[in-house]
Amino acid sequence: MPVARPHSPSGQRIWGDNVILRARLVVSSRSRRGRAGDSPGPVTDSDANPSTTEAPASLAEAEEELSRAEARAEAARARAVELRRQAEAGSGDKSETIDDSDAEDAAAETVPASTRSRRWWPSWLRRPGRKAVGIATAAVLISASLVATAYMAWQHFTLVRQHRHAAEFATAARHGVETMMSIDPDHAKENVQRSIDASTGALKSQLEATSTYMVKSAQDAKVTTKATVEDVAVESMTDNSAVVLVVAKSDTTNPDKSKRPPVFWRLSVNIDRDGGQLKMSKLDFVQ
Repeated sequence: MPVARPHSPSGQRIWGDNVILRARLVVSSRSRRGRAGDSPGPVTDSDANPSTTEAPASLAEAEEELSRAEARAEAARARAVELRRQAEAGSGDKSETIDDSDAEDAAAETVPASTRSRRWWPSWLRRPGRKAVGIATAAVLISASLVATAYMAWQHFTLVRQHRHAAEFATAARHGVETMMSIDPDHAKENVQRSIDASTGALKSQLEATSTYMVKSAQDAKVTTKATVEDVAVESMTDNSAVVLVVAKSDTTNPDKSKRPPVFWRLSVNIDRDGGQLKMSKLDFVQ
């Protein structure tokens, strides 16, 4: 609802217009003082509530009051300019607000150059913290431990398998040499057949071709020979073959039951896997 404004005797609206103009000047002056950081001064009659200010008696008094208000406003502006100049010169209050760009520059100057250079690095290029380094170190140690354990387990398995194969090849060579070098005239045919069964490849073919002659010679000589393996060593081997060195001793008994001196033999025996069984494929006497 519009507020009724009192009129002067001449019919002009004075009081309301002057009060509004004075209020605007006061608000403008206060806002300038607030921006400049000045503390408010004592309250005068011009700062009072327009609703409680007495109306001027005439237009001349209103104009005089307006002039005083403008003078105070000009003084406030001058004080604000002076305070701003002092703040920019560094002689003002330390609590004055610093420009954002100046604050950023000042903060950047307090940071070491190496840190400023790393500030804009990508996150994956920055130096990891202690926790990340600890976790990475623990992961590396655990991985290395697992790899070492797996390698040791594999080595152990390989050695166990090699020892098992070496024992199998050594046993096959021992059995083959003792069977082939032992002969009993009363059981010559059975002895020769066991030698054929314990051999394979070219050696088996050779024994089969000469088996009849070997049986007849043993029966005619009536000499008993018993071979005993003294030592055996695997020279080389694979999963299915091996070369075994054998030292054997043969004890011979004549037909009159007299014994000959023992004879020692050094042999190189080739062992091959044949149908799941290890058999001799070659036998050489070593000087």
